[in-house]
Amino acid sequence: MTWRHPSIAARLTAGLGVVALVIFSTAGWLLQRTLESELVEADRLKLAGKISVVLHFIDEAYRSGDRAALFHHLDDLRIGHDGLHVWLVTEAGATVYGASSTNETKIPPGLAPGVRVDVTETALPSASLWPAGRLRVAIESGPRDELLRSHLATLVLICALGVGSTVLLSWFAIGRCLRPVSRLSAEASDITPSSMGRRLTMTPEGAELTGLVRAFNHALDRLEDAYAQLQAFNANVAHELRTPLASLITGTQVTLSSPRSRDELREVLISNLEELQLLNALVNDMLFLSRADRGDRAEGLEEVALGAEADKAIRYCDALLQEAGVVAERSGDAAAVCNPPLVLRALVNLLTNAIRHTRAGDTIRVLIEPDDELIALSVLNPGLEIPTQVRAQMFDRFYRADTSRSRRQAGHGLGLAIVAAVARMHGGTVFVERIGKANRVGLTLPARDSQTTVAPVKGFASAETASATQSPNSTARPARSR
Repeated sequence: MTWRHPSIAARLTAGLGVVALVIFSTAGWLLQRTLESELVEADRLKLAGKISVVLHFIDEAYRSGDRAALFHHLDDLRIGHDGLHVWLVTEAGATVYGASSTNETKIPPGLAPGVRVDVTETALPSASLWPAGRLRVAIESGPRDELLRSHLATLVLICALGVGSTVLLSWFAIGRCLRPVSRLSAEASDITPSSMGRRLTMTPEGAELTGLVRAFNHALDRLEDAYAQLQAFNANVAHELRTPLASLITGTQVTLSSPRSRDELREVLISNLEELQLLNALVNDMLFLSRADRGDRAEGLEEVALGAEADKAIRYCDALLQEAGVVAERSGDAAAVCNPPLVLRALVNLLTNAIRHTRAGDTIRVLIEPDDELIALSVLNPGLEIPTQVRAQMFDRFYRADTSRSRRQAGHGLGLAIVAAVARMHGGTVFVERIGKANRVGLTLPARDSQTTVAPVKGFASAETASATQSPNSTARPARSR
């Protein structure tokens, strides 16, 4: 049997029930104590009043010397007050009025066992019929106790009804207030991968849920975008893998269809090896991008002279530059806290991209522009202005602005996506802008005094970093000079 946690409505109702029980109980206890205090005080004042009246009677009897009149007045005083008792005791302890007693305790004599009374005792004045005597007046507390018991029972009944009514009304009210939550839960359960465009609706009665609904809808927007990107990514990956795999399969089948010489077999193996290297580079780049998307940060950070890294990238692309008839120059220098292989990878990708779109005889400039907290590392190449639509997508995976180029010429379309990933892993961003008659594409890196903002996160595989200069897609393989 599995334990099911109580619902929010049940917990709120139980909580309100406990609150109501505490409030009613406290109020009832205070009322009971207040009533008891008032009744006790009333009996005390009554006793004080009776004492004054009896002392007045005793004074009159002393002046007139008529004891019988005194006792008559005392009898009249008790009429209508069945719980009132009066005793007059001499100095020797003899009772001259009231039930006789052989002890000097303060418990009045002549009362039934178990009867509770409130007693007040005072000394008789010296100018009286019984000098140095004692006057005792008592009121039975039974009626008061009975009234308190009846009042307590009434309070208990009222508290029980109040708590029960609070629980029932709370359950009803909470159920109505939580209807928007139930409706939103039903709407959320109806959202499936086939209906990713559906969103939760916001209604006035759920004003407190507006923030939650808005945040949930925003999460659905991001999820829909990620789902669409994943579908497009899978389709692109399948497309990219299908061509080399088909080439490998077809070439192998043709080779095996008839006897081949050793040289022919070697040529086929070399061709297959090239295709396999392309596939390996594509898989490595995809793994690198997936880890960057997962939030991995660059490790192995150190203070690097970006000018030296830019010179390395230019030398690495020297064969491509010569083949395209383009010159590359570096301008500026700065120190940044970064991972050197990753930065070199991004620079080579930017240079390779610029070489593809630069006419022969033009000059490409690698710009290093330090700022207070960030350093802009970019490539400036003359050429036609990049269309707005291309700017918005050029850092996406598998995006090729010129679809007429072959796969070997244009690569897999992951070069600039890797640049964006390198920027994210260092806490920077990518940018593209038009300056005069040239296009400037680059990324930002933290400055030398901002290394605490990009603390390395362990766990980033160094295999992909080490292969930064081996991917024909992300870091173009220099062609041999002709």
